[in-house]
This record gives sequence, structure tokens and C-alpha cells, in this order.
Amino acid sequence: MSDAIAGLVHAAVARGASYADARTVEREHEAVTVRDGEVEAVTRTADRGVGVRVIHRGAWGFAGTDRPGEDALRGALDEAFRRADAAASTRGRPVELAAVPAQRGEYRTPLGRDPFAVPVPERVALLRAADAGLRGPNARVRRSSVAAYRTTKRLVTSEGTDVTQHIVESGAGVAVTAVKAGAKPAQRYDGRLTRQAGWEFIEELDLVGRARRYRDDAEATLDAPLAAERPTTVVLAPEFLALLVHESCGHPTEADRVLEHEVAFAGTTFLWPRDRGALRYGSEHVSMTADATLPGGMGTFGWDDDGVPAMRTRLVDRGVFTGYLTSRETAAALGLPLAIGSARAEGWQHFPIVRMVNVSLDPGTASYPELLRGVADGLLLEAPASYSLDDKRQNFHFSTQAARVIRNGEIEGHVRGVAFQSLTPDFWGRCDLVADDWELHGFLSCAKGEPLQLMRVGHGAAHARFRDVPIEVRG
Repeated sequence: MSDAIAGLVHAAVARGASYADARTVEREHEAVTVRDGEVEAVTRTADRGVGVRVIHRGAWGFAGTDRPGEDALRGALDEAFRRADAAASTRGRPVELAAVPAQRGEYRTPLGRDPFAVPVPERVALLRAADAGLRGPNARVRRSSVAAYRTTKRLVTSEGTDVTQHIVESGAGVAVTAVKAGAKPAQRYDGRLTRQAGWEFIEELDLVGRARRYRDDAEATLDAPLAAERPTTVVLAPEFLALLVHESCGHPTEADRVLEHEVAFAGTTFLWPRDRGALRYGSEHVSMTADATLPGGMGTFGWDDDGVPAMRTRLVDRGVFTGYLTSRETAAALGLPLAIGSARAEGWQHFPIVRMVNVSLDPGTASYPELLRGVADGLLLEAPASYSLDDKRQNFHFSTQAARVIRNGEIEGHVRGVAFQSLTPDFWGRCDLVADDWELHGFLSCAKGEPLQLMRVGHGAAHARFRDVPIEVRG
């Protein structure tokens, strides 16, 4: 298939397409899961295919096939033209693309040890050791897992771009549910321990030590008193902030929301073009950056699926909203001179849409102990539990798995039932310090689009402090 896509693009141009591209994508996934000390599943999946896009009569047409051979590829091209012609009959104005120079090259994930080459018995042994760390007097459900992902793709366009990418990702997770008579069950887990890297990342995670910490959090939460329902100083851990950045900055800066290409499934935005450079998104301590060049990020690549090279751009600068995530089409529609390479498709069978890359809260200069010393009476929230947002990503509600009391700069015992609700600019406006202990988290399945696409994205954050956050308590 890869050898044939250049001919497919040439054929599309010969038939009158003003633009055409074709992508080959091959994906592999392996996972091992252990539940309560026993192997629950060993899975392996793979797929491959070709997606072809054309702009004809001013409209997009897209089709894909997983069948090899010239007939299948020509059939996909025919279908792409039929869909373009159908779209042209209802489109108000022709598609325009922001300019990008032709790209050539290859991108590869730097690997220490290929996770696919790690023997299954070695993976199971690690997970059983983590499972032992999860055991506690009230631990009723324990689960641990490791996974590996490999994607190989090539993009050829009618503008001369021809790029190949080989991406490998590794992930792991541990989870425990503690149950005790007379108490609400307590859970502790993290599903975002993923990195574009090899097995060396799994070893760096210290799953056994993490499992013990999660067990202790769950056990302590069972017997913890309810938190006080009042405004207080809150310190959020990086794993909590990673999700907040994702929902309250990453999604609303996606340019297709501004153009209302994305409305029905996941809503629009509160960040409009007139707000760029003017809207106060947060305090002066809050800066956020989209960076597709970040080593190890789940949103890192050589080129997006428009053929735009990876780049770094500021979304929020010292509290002021400054930029969007864009594809070539949305950049042109918004009159922006440069596409911020954010067009990404889940697989060969999907049309590329605007997706987050690695969107992160920039680190501050204070140490974490220094940040804590500024808290006389407050809470440390370590990991998100339930959450919900409105369709503009402006009003949100979060609860936490694990909350600790902070008194006079020292972390003390657990409390339970902590949740909070806020508006995005108000919440980030309460941030009065960000620490320098920045760390990167990976998300495997950000959902967006119709038909639905799941995308890998990355988010970095450090501990950050927020004043006078109204706390809700739910027993």
C-alpha cells in the first residue's frame, strides 16, 4: 500500500483535485492485565489501511480502505471524489489551506528497549509484584496492566510532501478499590502513565512503589473524616492539573470549535478571535504552551496529518489568552498566517481533525516545599475522580480520589468527599504560585469528533496553589 499511494495522489490531481493526499497507517497494540494476582488478559491487535483526501469543486472528500491492491485503492479514490462532489453541493465557500512548504523526512521515537520485545513472563512478573503492593486489609479489587503501541505511517501530498513516521508508546497502570463496612468505598488509580518511549519508561515508573502508595491512600480514605465545606487554599498535584489543563485549555483552544465545525459531540468554546491578546484567562502565574516537539510526549510527532512540521506555540501568556491549535484549513479560515500543526487522525479510516498535542502548564520558579510553606490551612488534591464540563469548557466540576490536609506548610492526614466547581477564568485567576517540579502525563483516549476518534495527547504540569477555592463536600 505504501508504494502505491504516490500514484494515487497523482491520479487524484489528474482527475481535477486542487489538492490531494494519501496516508498509510499500520497500528499494533499489546497489553497484559493482572487482576487480584491472576492474569486476566493478554491481548494483541493490529490493523492497517490507506486514507485518501481530495479537495474537488472546493470541498473535501475522504475515503479509506484496508484492502490491498490497485482496485481497492482506485475504489477509495472514486469514493473520495463522490463525497467531495456531494459536499460541494451544500458548501457555502470553498476550502482554503494555509500555506506550508513541502516536507520530506522521517521521524522515529527514540527507544531504549522495544516494549514489544519484552517477554510476556517478564511483564506478568512485574504486574504481580505491583499487585502484591496493592494488597491491604480492605483492598477488594486490585488491577495492574502494561501496554505497548506502535504506529507506522507515511503521508504523501500533491504539494510534494512525503514523510514517514515510526512511533512507539508504552503505558502502565495500577488501581485499587478498598471496601469496609460502614464506609464509602475508596478508589485510587491513574490511567495516564503513558509515554512515547520504550520499556525503560515502565521501569522508571516504579509500579511497585506506586501501588503501595495508592493502597495506603485508599485505606486511609476509608476512615478519613469529611473535609470542611468552605473556601480554602488548594494545592493541586501535577496529575490533577494535567486533566484540568486538558479540559479547560486544550479543548477550548481547538480552532474547529471556534468555527463551530465541532459542536454536537463536545461543544464549542469561550475563547473567541476577538479575545486573543485581550482576555484574562488566569493570573500572571499562568502560562500554557502547546508543544509537539516535547521529548516523550504522547502528542509528539515529526509532522501532523496535514504535513505541518511539529512546533511549539504559546496558548496563554502570563494569564492572557494568545493562541489556538489549528489545522491548515482552520488557520486559513481564521486568517492566521501559520497552521499550528494540530491536524490528527486516529487511524487510516479517519479524516484528520484539530486535536491537542502536548498542552502544558508552564513551570514556575518556586520549589514545592516553598509553595507549601505559604499554606497555613488548606488541602492537597492529588488525583481527579469524577468530573464534568459545560459545552464551552467554561464551567466545570471536579472531585478527587485523594485529599490531604495542609497545616502550616506540612502535609497531614487524609480527608474525604472533596469536590469543587468553578468558571475557567475565575479558577485560573486564583492561582498565586506554580512550583518548578514539572512532570509530563500522557492520555491515551481523548474523545472527539463524529464519527468518534480517540487521540493520544500529553500534558505537563507542576504543583500549583489556588487561593479561596470554594470546597463542596459529598459524603
